[in-house]
Amino acid sequence: MKKNMKYKNLISVLVFSGLGLFNSCIDDFADLNSNPSTITKPNIRFLFTQCETAFQPGDYSQWFYGFDYMSNWVQATVPGGGNSNKLNVITQTGCGYQVNELLRYANEIKYQVSLLGEAEKAKHEYIPYLCNPMLVYLSMEDADMYGSRQYSEAEMARYGGTLKPKYDTQPELFDLWLKQLDETIQYLTEKKPVDILGTQDFVYKGNLAKWAKFANSLKLRIAARLINIDKERAIKIVNDASKSPAGFLETLEDDFVYNKGKRDNNWNNDISVAAGSRQLINFMINNRDPRLFYIFQKNDYNSNVVQGFFDQKRALPSYVEKNVEYTLDANGKKVFKNWKEPGEPWVRYYGLPCQVELNKNPAYDEYFDPNNSIFCLFANDGAKKTYTPIAYRNAESIKGLLTYTYPDVPGVKPVQDKEPYGWYGLYFSAGETNLLRAEFKLLGATLPKTAQEYLSAGVELSVRGYNNVAGLNHLPYYDITYVNDKHDKSIKLTEAQVQDMLTHDVYKLTGSQDENLEKVYIQQYIHYLMAPMDLFVTSRRSGIPMSGSTLLPYEQFDPVLGDKFLIPRRFPVSAPNQSDILYDITIAAYEAQNYTYSGEAFNTPSTLNSQRVWYDKGPDFGKGPKK
Repeated sequence: MKKNMKYKNLISVLVFSGLGLFNSCIDDFADLNSNPSTITKPNIRFLFTQCETAFQPGDYSQWFYGFDYMSNWVQATVPGGGNSNKLNVITQTGCGYQVNELLRYANEIKYQVSLLGEAEKAKHEYIPYLCNPMLVYLSMEDADMYGSRQYSEAEMARYGGTLKPKYDTQPELFDLWLKQLDETIQYLTEKKPVDILGTQDFVYKGNLAKWAKFANSLKLRIAARLINIDKERAIKIVNDASKSPAGFLETLEDDFVYNKGKRDNNWNNDISVAAGSRQLINFMINNRDPRLFYIFQKNDYNSNVVQGFFDQKRALPSYVEKNVEYTLDANGKKVFKNWKEPGEPWVRYYGLPCQVELNKNPAYDEYFDPNNSIFCLFANDGAKKTYTPIAYRNAESIKGLLTYTYPDVPGVKPVQDKEPYGWYGLYFSAGETNLLRAEFKLLGATLPKTAQEYLSAGVELSVRGYNNVAGLNHLPYYDITYVNDKHDKSIKLTEAQVQDMLTHDVYKLTGSQDENLEKVYIQQYIHYLMAPMDLFVTSRRSGIPMSGSTLLPYEQFDPVLGDKFLIPRRFPVSAPNQSDILYDITIAAYEAQNYTYSGEAFNTPSTLNSQRVWYDKGPDFGKGPKK
């Protein structure tokens, strides 16, 4: 396999789960009449907890190696040093087989249930069905960038299966996913089993109705991926799902919010995060989108730091100074008075331009400070302290247990936010299901509400969903403001912000079909900013951001090359070693998809742009929705 993962010993699984990996998932072993350390038969309920733990849509390697590429390519983010002319050249990736560890636990759960007597089997047999939507979720994202994947026969050797699992093609995968989801929905809605998991299910706490909604809602993601290759089937999937007794994720309480424990930080390694793109940050500010506060981090230029620049008679970046209201004292020195409209926290967010090699253009020094001489103040002893005026991704929205130091002038004792909170991730939500239904309503699906109703609900629920996990993650500036800055404001969502946001025209479907679709796709794009794979898929299938847009424009990375500056549509594949027992079937899978997998061309932008995964028949980047 592309991603090596050791199979965990089932006895260790039982003991580790039972002894307190999760504070809310501890069972009483008294009735087992056995020392937990000697138990040899795994407890299926504990196995399910481990199965949920293995559900990892964005691990360290993906954020470190793959996700930056995706979000940079679709102009959501820009590296802090600016885009280079090698932006479209891939050096290494960390995506490919997220689903395999989950498959191991899911297959083991199914096997252990099969060994039970009839009475116990009747109580436990619903549990394997709960694994299906998680398997579909991860397998879908694996296939998004590579196409054919080993899935239906994978991780089955332990149970008499093959050591050479076949590659399922994307058409086969779509059929398999829909079948698995239908089986889960049918079992949960018709059999109506009584839950025995309780808090061993740390996502939905044994609420089986929510699991059914989760499974049914995933059909919308499948349909979205089919829209450019089989629109008729995509619409039918949506219509059928809308009639299901399972329903969709509709409220914040339905959201798939993921937390593995109060001390879990998602993963241990540190990552570097990119900055928001200028056009995206400006769009979110102009349209008062509070998701800005949770996806990106406030810059370092608070009122104290601005005053520090005034005191040392150092120039502020022009885009910062234009938002500063100041007076002059008797000596003609600038004194910070207040922030201009829209005020804090909006004035603490600025993005970077996307065009390549701008960091070499002196006209853009106030964005990139290539000589490390602009974004700094000096202490009395001459020591330099650097500040960033740019808004980077909010790292604590990606992983927990981080320490944040509030910015201030040199010489001020640092104030830090270092409370050890675990990490919460928003993986699937009512905001998403409404935004997808807004799209399908515009495209002709038979749905009970108007596209406007779905869009309005989708935007509001997306904002509230992000605010919810921001509070759970205790992001800097959420619970408290910086104590030493009287002008600082909280990023906690207010009702006034929600109502103000929804008054803006970008959230109103009052134009042509194409104009309305662009508005819906922009909102999907923003919703997926913390899920770069889905962000990339959305941009790839919709052509959003769009060149010439008056809302969220796509900028040419290289004005000279224009459309000839090709952006990859998938990640590269390479031939395994010939000694690999999977060599023949892997090469056959590549060749069946017409992938180049060796030689100098396997990893070129032109190869990765033209040799696309099966369902990727969407428009070129920046071209807008397919007509």
